[in-house]
Amino acid sequence: MAARSIKAGEVIIAVPRNILISCRTILSSRLGTELKKWSSTSRFTCAQVLSLFLLLEKNKGKSSFWHPYIRSLPNTFTTPVYFTETELNALSPSLQEKARDLKKELLHAFNDLEPFVSSSLPELDSTFTFDAFRWAWSVLKTRTLYQEDCRSPYLSNREPQTSTLVPMLDLINHSPSAKARFGYNVNTSCYEVRVLEPYRKHDQVFISYGFEENSELMLKFGFYVPRNPKDFIKINLSELLECLPQISDEDRKNKVDLLFESGLLSNQTCSWNGISWQVMSVLQVLATNGIDKNSVPSIFPNSNPLSCQNAALSSEELQAMQAARTLLERRLESYETTIEEDEALLREVQSPCMEMAVGSRAEEKRMLRNALNLLQTNQ
Repeated sequence: MAARSIKAGEVIIAVPRNILISCRTILSSRLGTELKKWSSTSRFTCAQVLSLFLLLEKNKGKSSFWHPYIRSLPNTFTTPVYFTETELNALSPSLQEKARDLKKELLHAFNDLEPFVSSSLPELDSTFTFDAFRWAWSVLKTRTLYQEDCRSPYLSNREPQTSTLVPMLDLINHSPSAKARFGYNVNTSCYEVRVLEPYRKHDQVFISYGFEENSELMLKFGFYVPRNPKDFIKINLSELLECLPQISDEDRKNKVDLLFESGLLSNQTCSWNGISWQVMSVLQVLATNGIDKNSVPSIFPNSNPLSCQNAALSSEELQAMQAARTLLERRLESYETTIEEDEALLREVQSPCMEMAVGSRAEEKRMLRNALNLLQTNQ
């Protein structure tokens, strides 16, 4: 919350370099000394060693330089690595496999570190449990920012060595509409946040975490934004083809080739604004007889019938709208529960992770239903 009015362009947070926790911090610590010795055996990723560093500093208690920061961190998270199997199954089907992959990644990172911890970090060995490591890993994954690549030969090059924890800055919440710039300023040797819009006294100040659609926010940070204006659902070409079954196999192949050549297969999405005009363009191409590459551009001016509320629609436009309705109806029917059932479950659920799983999938369904209502309104 702003303690005073803030002007656009002001730096609101400046965190000195010696407060940052990065690969450089670790390599200059005792942990870094042990990692250098171990590097002939194996090298760990930036995420692994930062997680280890957090656990070592947490074990020190008040004697740790970072104790005030560590004390401010949450004890648990609602990211998928904390989900039970039941909670994973409650996620939207499109997220379930990705969420399970995140749990596998965590388990692999933990198992990979066990020999090193047992051999080189006796003070951590008795407390190096999966749950403890999951906490540290989650702190890093949900709060990490980035600096210039460390490029240390003692760490793995499987991923960039850029991850950095920035105390205080990571307390600022996300908003998809936030306008702020943040990064390391070499002139001031500080990690800075500069707002690009004004705030009044007592306003809550936000930044954007950079991952704007709810699916990414859910996977990476464990939350979603209700009626997120940046949210969208991807639509596959195969789904569009299934909505126009009357097209012959030969015609389908020719039209798919035409769509690739014309560059029409990008941004096949549904958002809170409805079905994208690219989806409607593809459906119109699929519904139009005798179309070739030269005639495709003529579709663009009226490629989205939703923008032509008072105009008479061609038979191809009507077919495209019917196919879009079919697409949305099938998507909604593919879920095991309805929006109403999800909302009833949300009133009873006790687990924060289950609340996020059910809430995020219900939000996805609301967006699909909204798009369907827009099509029906413009019929």
